[in-house]
Amino acid sequence: MEFNSVPVLEDGNILLTPLIHEHFNQLFEIASDPILWEHHPMATAFEKKTFEKFFAEAINTGSLLIFDKIKGTTIGCTRFYNFNSKESSVVIGHTFISRNYWGTGYNTRIKSMMLSYAFNFVQKVIFYVVKENIRSRKALEKIGAITGDEVTRVYDDKSLVCVTYHIKNPLYPEQ
Repeated sequence: MEFNSVPVLEDGNILLTPLIHEHFNQLFEIASDPILWEHHPMATAFEKKTFEKFFAEAINTGSLLIFDKIKGTTIGCTRFYNFNSKESSVVIGHTFISRNYWGTGYNTRIKSMMLSYAFNFVQKVIFYVVKENIRSRKALEKIGAITGDEVTRVYDDKSLVCVTYHIKNPLYPEQ
């Protein structure tokens, strides 16, 4: 079995499914909240023109729509990227969820589903978080992610200082 960056993952409440063009309106409804983009390089992604660019990138790189099966509603998106078989790692990121779901445990469950899947293929999952994004940093620390180095990443022609985090596969604790 090979790593698939857009698997269908689900539990009793959440469905992660490959993002397709038909999801644009559902996702833009959530993305139109400016607070979601406070620490993102595309800080104006709450505007339709900027979000179209974000969405096109999400489609082209392979992303996952996050769907609440209980309420029957879209709540955000996320993605796996930079799978590296040689280093046995993959990155999870570009996640945003509706503020209605902040503090509800959904983000923790989404990450848990993604980690469980990834650990079938890799020994380490990496996250990059803009240094000032304290909310996302705390969420990662809450699920056991270990703080790493600060790195400068260029995104959309903007340099951003990010903090790296990682979680190691519990089946390979010595790595």
